[in-house]
Amino acid sequence: MQNPGNLSKFWRNLIIPITFLAVVIGDIITKDWIRTFPADGQTITKIGFLRIIHITNTGSAFGAFQGYALVLAIIGILGLFLLAGLGIFVYKKYPMLVTIPNRIALGLILGGDLGNLIDRFRFSGHVTDFIDPGFFPVFNVADSAITIGVILVIFAVLREMMHENK
Repeated sequence: MQNPGNLSKFWRNLIIPITFLAVVIGDIITKDWIRTFPADGQTITKIGFLRIIHITNTGSAFGAFQGYALVLAIIGILGLFLLAGLGIFVYKKYPMLVTIPNRIALGLILGGDLGNLIDRFRFSGHVTDFIDPGFFPVFNVADSAITIGVILVIFAVLREMMHENK
């Protein structure tokens, strides 16, 4: 019979790959569905204050840096390797920072990065965006995952700083 402590460690170690795969798969599925509609910016459906539309974006998250698709693809590739390397470094050097929220954050950021990279390589440098809240640039599942992951990291850093100042 397996030691319960080892089983718990086993599941904790799957948090990053499960989160990563969920984001990538969810991003691909939603973008493929949206691409069945014309990319004209017309409303496909409205859910509360959100409009679902289909636009193409040659920029980065939320429409920034339009026209720099190659540079953004290179940055995305470097980001994947740097973040994965940083995750391994932190895991070995600072195990107290390897918390469940930080694992989720890393999985979200890596998955979002790869989701948008897949679009850039599949569709000549552009990314499909479709979530339009009306008061913010149009975005997609990958952009959302990256943003949520970064917010989780910021909270973790702030929490650690507050803990050190006590």
